[in-house]
Order: sequence, then C-alpha cells, then structure tokens
Amino acid sequence: MYSDSLSKLTGSKVYLKPECWQRCGCFKVRGAISHVSSLSKKQLNRGLVTASSGNHALAVAFASTLFGKPPTRIYVPEDADSAKIKRIMEWEPELVYHGNSFFEAYQEARRYEKEKDATFVHSHGDPMVIAGQGTIGLEVMEDLPDVDSILIPIGGGGLVSGISTAAKTINENVRIIGVEPTAAPGAYKSLRDGVAHEEIEIEDSIADGLLGGFGSLPFQICSKTVDETHLVTDSEIIEAMKAFQREEQLMVEAASSVGLAALMTGKVDAKGEKVVLIVTSRNIDSAKYNQLINS
Repeated sequence: MYSDSLSKLTGSKVYLKPECWQRCGCFKVRGAISHVSSLSKKQLNRGLVTASSGNHALAVAFASTLFGKPPTRIYVPEDADSAKIKRIMEWEPELVYHGNSFFEAYQEARRYEKEKDATFVHSHGDPMVIAGQGTIGLEVMEDLPDVDSILIPIGGGGLVSGISTAAKTINENVRIIGVEPTAAPGAYKSLRDGVAHEEIEIEDSIADGLLGGFGSLPFQICSKTVDETHLVTDSEIIEAMKAFQREEQLMVEAASSVGLAALMTGKVDAKGEKVVLIVTSRNIDSAKYNQLINS
C-alpha cells in the first residue's frame, strides 16, 4: 500500500505491508498456522504449549481452533499487555502468568513441555514458523518486484529470517534492514559479534513485542541475508506511532513502528528508494496507546 504522506515525510517512496490487519491483528498468525498445520495427530493430542509476550500466544491459540482444538497452554509474563490477553482468551486456551520477562515465561514453558510431553510451538526458532512468516516476503516481492529496501522489526528473529530468505531468493539485490529497540539489541549484537546472543540484558521499553534475545536459527539465516541492523529509542518509536496515526490513521503497536522510526530519524538512508515497511501488529491497549501518542 503506497503512502503518499509518509513518502513526503521521509523522502523515500514508502509502501506499507499492513500485517496489522491480518487475522489476530498481527503477522504471527502466519507462522503459528504453518507450524500447527504440520503437526501429526499424535503431536496435537499431546497438547500445545508456548511462551510469548502476547501476539504469538494469540496466534497459537487461534491456530489450535483450526486443527481440532487440542489442549493449549500459554505462558506470558506478568506484565503482558491487557489488550493482547483479552484477545488471547477469546480462543479459550489455558493461560499462565509467569515471571517478569519473556525469558522467564519461556523457561517455564519448556519445563512444562518436558514434564507433560507437550508439543512446543516456538515463537521464532522453528523452521515451519519461519516459513510461515516468509510468506510476507513472497507477497512483497510479487506486488513490488523492484523494491529497493525492506524494513523489518526484529524480536527473536523469525520474521526477518522468513522475509529475508524469500526476498533474497527472488532478488538478491534487495536490501534487508532489521530494526529493533535500543532496550533489546539482540540481533544488532549477534550480527556484529558473529555469535547468537539468545539471552541478553533487556531494559524496559514500550516495544514489548521485541524484547528478547536473537535465536540461534534466525542468526544462522540472517548472517547471510540481512544487510543492516539499526537501533531506535522509545522516544523515536513514539514519534513514528504518532506519524502512523496522523498520516495514515493507523493505530499500531510500538513494535510495528520501529522501521518508520529508523526512516524518520535518518538512521536508514533510503532517500528516493522504494521502501517497504512491515507494519506487524495493532494489539495494544487503547489507554496505553493514547497515553503514548499524547506524551
């Protein structure tokens, strides 16, 4: 979707890939359905378990209803966004709050997996999940084959792994740019240091969907497919959220706004280029959203 207003604002030819209007309000539904659809009846009958800060959990809960609704147990941090929790519970999984971060929720989910022999659905470190997210890249390249750069938010790395693999396979010259908050520079440090930083020191950030380390499998993929990574601050993310609302009437999450933030601040040099922004999700509490954009 071409954005005339954001193009004028940034000096680039900006196109939006609005995954915020995907089923479940986020791109995660692609990877969740890809993974769950590949499971055997035996794996489904053992029950599903996952850990997430919100959107992946929502997507897994929804995906389970498409394939027989097996028992589905979801671990989320204690401070998980209330809007995401409300949407998760529409699909009636078993919800467990655990810990103060994604890491702690994840570790408890893996413990439960071993204890109960449940089937774990990884948020970013599984080939089928990555393949599902990669369908976004296929669609971008089909609609805009002469795109110059694709800006992709990075959390655990599943999204950027899938999109970069698809896009680079079709056109090796397309520039893949990952963006993440300064509070969680997992991909930035991993690609800089040549080793996957799966667990890192995380600071508080409004971009809760991107707060985690960079997965081992995404690192292996992105070492070959990602051209640049950039970091943006919370204040820069808020300005991007305001721009989305002001220019395109889009109410989106902070995590969705990091690519535009990098473009608006000039951290990504793409003047005159055709640039695609992956707008990943819109699941944010309205009171929290209003507080942020009115700050």
